[in-house]
Amino acid sequence: MESAGELRWPYESFRRGQRELAEEVARTVREGGLLVVNAPTGFGKTVAVAYGLLLGGAERVLWAVRTVNEIDPVIRELKALGARFTFLYSARRSCPLLRPGEGEGLSGEEFWENCRLARLRGACPFYSNLRSVGAEEVWSYVSGHYSMHATRIASDLAKHLGVCPFFALRSLVEDSVFVVVTYPYVFRRDIFESILDPFDYSDFVLVVDEAHSLMNAHTMLEQRITLEDVEAAKAEVRAYEPQATAALEVLDSLSSALKAVRVGREPVEVDKEALAAALAEADTLSDLAEGIRERKMAEALLHGGSAVSVKSPLYRVASWMLLAREEWAFVFAEREDDRLYFKALPMDPSIVAREPLERAKAAVLMSGTIPPGGFVEELLGVSRERRFIDVELQYGPLTRGRAALTVVATDVTTRYTERSSRMYSRIAEYVTVAARGLPGAKLAVYPSYDVMEAVVERIPVDVNMVVEGRRTGLEEARRAVMEDPNILVNAVAGGKLVEGVEFKDYEGRNLLHTVIVVGVPYPQPDAYTRRHMAELSKRLGGRRARYYVYEVSASIKVRQALGRARRDPGDRAVYILLDRRYIRRRLRDLMRLHFDELVGSPSELETLLPTLRSLIETQAPLGEGGA
Repeated sequence: MESAGELRWPYESFRRGQRELAEEVARTVREGGLLVVNAPTGFGKTVAVAYGLLLGGAERVLWAVRTVNEIDPVIRELKALGARFTFLYSARRSCPLLRPGEGEGLSGEEFWENCRLARLRGACPFYSNLRSVGAEEVWSYVSGHYSMHATRIASDLAKHLGVCPFFALRSLVEDSVFVVVTYPYVFRRDIFESILDPFDYSDFVLVVDEAHSLMNAHTMLEQRITLEDVEAAKAEVRAYEPQATAALEVLDSLSSALKAVRVGREPVEVDKEALAAALAEADTLSDLAEGIRERKMAEALLHGGSAVSVKSPLYRVASWMLLAREEWAFVFAEREDDRLYFKALPMDPSIVAREPLERAKAAVLMSGTIPPGGFVEELLGVSRERRFIDVELQYGPLTRGRAALTVVATDVTTRYTERSSRMYSRIAEYVTVAARGLPGAKLAVYPSYDVMEAVVERIPVDVNMVVEGRRTGLEEARRAVMEDPNILVNAVAGGKLVEGVEFKDYEGRNLLHTVIVVGVPYPQPDAYTRRHMAELSKRLGGRRARYYVYEVSASIKVRQALGRARRDPGDRAVYILLDRRYIRRRLRDLMRLHFDELVGSPSELETLLPTLRSLIETQAPLGEGGA
């Protein structure tokens, strides 16, 4: 074990580059800079960065992750380092008052208003119990808990200590060095201020995990409503405030404007001028909704209902209107699952990402697929001085010997002008050859649901597979892989089965060894993409905007997909890229891939199977060095 004063490295030794990265992180903390880290999965960047933060004397760290599951590896390393920490994720998800199914259709904003009123009324015994359970007792329970899973620790706080998990964990913030949170607690200023008050961004060293996701930071503010929500809001006003005729007129105006929007299969941008008169009254509707909510909560408590499950359509509509009226927000109409949604959101990621990154005491952005070039300055609009580290380029490769073989098929493509029944059948032949001929689970990744469906329906029925749906859960897919370790998993690029998921057995070994990427996952040329391009072009110019929106985003989705097959240093992987466009130099360079074989037919891929199988079957044992 190596140490720096009282600080000790928690593993037998450093992996290549971990010590150097930790020292760079420490330097960033001391100098108040911004460090961008590109490190592959399996390098152990979580523990190296955490160690470096402590080495640099960081007093308070705000560590942002995308999903609840991504809190777990951070907890594991912080416990190993003996650091004091807490974590925060969706209060709605951890609320012990919500019975199964009660949270369906309840937005985060609605839940928080319900929670606030329930606490004020003394209607939450779990919150009230915090008066008799101090922060030190909570910390003793959290630090001594057997589990490394955030959701398990949170649920057990309610079960065994009888306290609100969210506010119990929030009580530890003041005395914790590390506060691990999901993205909204950093990048939604309203949530940051309401939950982490009295702290400001400048009180924290900020760490952003999976920082490539900040390319789409603007989507974190998205809110949506339906015409049914507007009609329900009108009914709510008539039931609780029938004299509020002005509010009904505003809702009628909004309803008429939304009904006038014509939407086909593709999303359309809504002209905000048509909504202007209604949006100007958003504050009035919000105030009215507040009063109605209090009355509905009183009714729920009187009849033995759950105070935090109260729904107010008027509040939902008013919140949407408050966002939609912002100068930087845009409104789109889109059909999903036969329902028409109206979405309000910004289309420039700098609106969301710039302020936290600019104002933090220091910042570390890390990912295995950091966008190339100056995305921090250009795309996120952050002007503070930064340094960039690519751990494999600067400190050497993580693995010895050949870790992956990459095959490109030059006779297929998903380019729009070349899509056809014949092309889909050809692609399906390639997928079938790989699914039948290679050991272990296979992940096939498609640019869209439409392409996936067109290919999957042409794969023979004897190939066992699971197909991602719009509501497919991660656990469902994991169970399918555990039941059949040779299964074919079909997923959409950038979706939940590609971003951050791991398919491992009970001993922690990766079951996924082959990734097949069908086509190049460029964004759909729809209303969202056009507006995204237009907004970025105002700051970057058309050429750079197109570079980020199309080329960089596609390369990141591909690299994320390929990374599913290499979760540990000993993993060996086969990559099969089914699109001739991958041989283009610009895309190849962005993906940082060396192409081992070019094939011109499924039969040529079949002749390579012995070589590909041989690589997969030489998996090395798991290594040391942390997550």
